[in-house]
Amino acid sequence: MLEVDGVPLIQRNVELLRDQLDIRDIVVVVGYRGEVIREYLGDGRQLGVAIRYVTNDRIELNLPYSVYVGSRAIDGPCCVILADECYIGSNHAELLTLELRAAEAVCAMVESASAKDIRKNYVATIRDGRIVDLEEKPRMVRGTRMGTGTYLLGADVLSRLRRAFESNPDAGPRDWTSWLGTLCREGVAVLPFQLRGRYVNVNSRDDLNRANALARDATFASRSVSLLYVVDDANAATLAPILEFATDESLDEVLVVARRPLPALEAAPAHPAVRLVTPPSPDLPIGSLVTFGLDSARGDILVLCTSDGTFSPRDVGKLLVYLRDADLVLGSRTTRQMIEQGTNMRGMVRASHVLLAKLCEVAWWRFEPRFTDLGCWYRAMWRSTYRAIRPQLSAKGVEVLVEMAIEVLRARRRIVEIPLNYRNPDIEQPYVRSVYQTPALFGRIVGLIARKRLDDTAITRWLRGRKAPAPAPLEAPQARGPGRRA
Repeated sequence: MLEVDGVPLIQRNVELLRDQLDIRDIVVVVGYRGEVIREYLGDGRQLGVAIRYVTNDRIELNLPYSVYVGSRAIDGPCCVILADECYIGSNHAELLTLELRAAEAVCAMVESASAKDIRKNYVATIRDGRIVDLEEKPRMVRGTRMGTGTYLLGADVLSRLRRAFESNPDAGPRDWTSWLGTLCREGVAVLPFQLRGRYVNVNSRDDLNRANALARDATFASRSVSLLYVVDDANAATLAPILEFATDESLDEVLVVARRPLPALEAAPAHPAVRLVTPPSPDLPIGSLVTFGLDSARGDILVLCTSDGTFSPRDVGKLLVYLRDADLVLGSRTTRQMIEQGTNMRGMVRASHVLLAKLCEVAWWRFEPRFTDLGCWYRAMWRSTYRAIRPQLSAKGVEVLVEMAIEVLRARRRIVEIPLNYRNPDIEQPYVRSVYQTPALFGRIVGLIARKRLDDTAITRWLRGRKAPAPAPLEAPQARGPGRRA
């Protein structure tokens, strides 16, 4: 259920089977917390497939037994795909060639330049176009080809698997690759299939981050971007920065979020990229105004900014570049080389921001965060990331900016912090004035960090009977034409 680019791995693979192999009949083998998968995917109609569930109640018998219990109700050949793997831009459709469909078994292989990745998977010995042996997690890496979790299994191989378990499950094979390797050595026709595209076997947080980066990079140019220009003080808001952002070709929408209609914006000629939204109540606190704006945005990517004029539109591109590799990109105003003379991110103010950031680092030390400025308005995140943390955002004040970063961190997602230009837009003032730089706000943020960290302790979870929430089930059905069952 880990999400890659906002979509759980299991859903991505169901869609892959449906779209590339025209498969409509899918058996999902579940075990620990299988109810989460059942509730999310349902019967498959919303994805245009029919899903049946089989429970592996002997999980200690490992993958071969899972394949066995899942294939008992299948009469003919089938495709097996492991749900913890991510395929991006692959050529699975070529598995439908007559030669491969006629084989007794097929193992999909990919090219990899990473010896570390190869050691985590399996390798094949190939002679005359057939696999004659398989080795799981090789110690010595002699080539660049490794196996994946995509297989075609013919009726004879399925029969052999059933015979291995039916009489005495405890006597069956424990390692899937070793069992297939035995078949290869016995002369069973097992063919290799060269997969193209990008492949990640998701076994760690780094693997998940890499899969996210690859998936997002593949479609980044087609993603829509909304910039939220939050107007906290209508008297200080000017039209010039809004239009400056609107001319940025990387932005599809500049969403002006204000408590009331803005006369300056209404009097100006309409700009196709600019849209004004106001909440039902003009007395909305600033934190709620921010979440209201984020809820109203249409883009796949959300960039947040404030109307005080301290941030440069040319830094939008910098945020978007780093967002390819992260779930949230935070701007930082603490780098002195990027701070314009006259701004107030220096002295005690700068020290306070750094102190709060380091307190957050210590609180979630095992996640290895690196922060200096959690309260910076200028930031970018994926809509899927915001959707995941939205239920946990409760702060009504400006501390919601810190809460966002904490919740992304608690969701085990990647955060990158980058230095941004920080400028003083008012030459008549010796420094940027802010109503938020108060000891009271500092105390509220410290309390927020302490409360969130306390929520993460084992004792608190036990006292509250806390259980990780299941993802919301899929919603709108997708109309799909009839297809071949496989």
